[in-house]
Amino acid sequence: MSFFSFLGFIPTISSTVFKHYTEGPPKKSWDLKFHLTIAMIKGSDLFSKIPIEQAQEQFDKYNMVKTPPNITIKDVILDEEYRQKSQTYLEKILKQYDDVFDERWKDPNDKGLHGEWMYINEKTSETDNVVLYLHGGGFYVGSSKSARSITQKFVELTDSRVFAPNYRLSPQSQFPAALCDCIAAYVYLINPGQNAGFESIIPKRIILAGESAGGNLVFATLLSLRDAGLPLPAGAIVLSPKVDLTQSMPSRWNSEIDKVDYIPSGMDFLTKLPSSPAMDEYFVNAKALADKIALKNTTIVSHPSFTEVPRFQLYCANEALAIPYVSPMLAESLGNLPPILCQVGGDERARDEVILTCYKTASPHEYQLPSYATKNFEKSPFKKPTKVILEVYDDMPHSWHVFTFSKPSQIAVERCCDFINRVTSIEDNNISMINLIKEEVVSPSISVSPSFIAMRVGTDGTIRELNETDRDCLKWDKIGVVPKPEL
Repeated sequence: MSFFSFLGFIPTISSTVFKHYTEGPPKKSWDLKFHLTIAMIKGSDLFSKIPIEQAQEQFDKYNMVKTPPNITIKDVILDEEYRQKSQTYLEKILKQYDDVFDERWKDPNDKGLHGEWMYINEKTSETDNVVLYLHGGGFYVGSSKSARSITQKFVELTDSRVFAPNYRLSPQSQFPAALCDCIAAYVYLINPGQNAGFESIIPKRIILAGESAGGNLVFATLLSLRDAGLPLPAGAIVLSPKVDLTQSMPSRWNSEIDKVDYIPSGMDFLTKLPSSPAMDEYFVNAKALADKIALKNTTIVSHPSFTEVPRFQLYCANEALAIPYVSPMLAESLGNLPPILCQVGGDERARDEVILTCYKTASPHEYQLPSYATKNFEKSPFKKPTKVILEVYDDMPHSWHVFTFSKPSQIAVERCCDFINRVTSIEDNNISMINLIKEEVVSPSISVSPSFIAMRVGTDGTIRELNETDRDCLKWDKIGVVPKPEL
């Protein structure tokens, strides 16, 4: 996303924009362009001004980047068979949760699952690696087009093609519609039909990647594939993932982060959205779902705090927040997954939930909180630690990767590309942490365990141990408890 393209996205410029700008950058490492871009976003208050349908359309229009002439983009519409296969898998693993989500996810109201292939011209070898990229946008905006600032870098810097699906968005479609589409895209890659135009892609040549809501869907897709017994990809990359939809972790409400991150801290998002056909239908459907849940008197895994506040997510009902495919941080176990590279900003709202999730993924036996979500951990067949690289970037807000003009974005994306090249180059399953990281990371200053390495990355790319306070979130006593702020 460039500053000038974002400028066109904002219908009116409020005085708040100039307030953020004239106060000066909250971090000394920010240059003028980065500071002004964040100030524009923080001050726009965009979604209180335009209908969500218009926001969905404009987000794509103004976030597209110019594609270099050496890159080809090919639009495709997947046959409905892939969604049907995905639905079959999901129905089995989600059966216990049926009472708390809208069954209409099984009846897509769109014109098919669209996506786009991106690759270097005349380089479409079926032996190439494939990045399955899941875009961000809070589950309600975004598409493969708005993700091109990142996906084209993956194409340019690795021997990979990228496939990016346009999964269904909220509020028109809610959980698990988006997840269904992501699994369908994966099935399309590993088991293509006769009309797909390519042979099956070996899972060990596939990398799942995504930012923000897309990062959530990467985790959810991995868990779904694991739980359904499907072959797993070579690895995964998650960028500023939203892994705790209960919004329970301290950084979500830290006033110091208000100065840096452009993601608001409140739970009043739904009340700010203007009326529109999509939102009017959403509220009708949300009321019907709430009545259904009350009638069923379901005993789904949850915490009492979930129903002590009004619904605050477009993506799902409050009663669904602890479903592991909704809030991966609350999964019973995140073990037995392929290697994961996770990058998060040191000053973003999602920082604490991401740090905790990474520790929990790499050490399933040690981090089993909250108890209401992990009481059956001993019976779980998925206790093997997942190999995780956690990178916390100094001074960075949410999804800084999209600001590709900045040095921290360039550093982060280059490290992602290095991970892609490394994880797909290993033929067997005997992957060590040393195989997955650059040589300069292996030093006395950075500790490496058999399944985990965590580091701070400076704005100039220097690497050091996590800050002492980064681990404070591991002791938080309200994990998975929905806070009760003023709504």
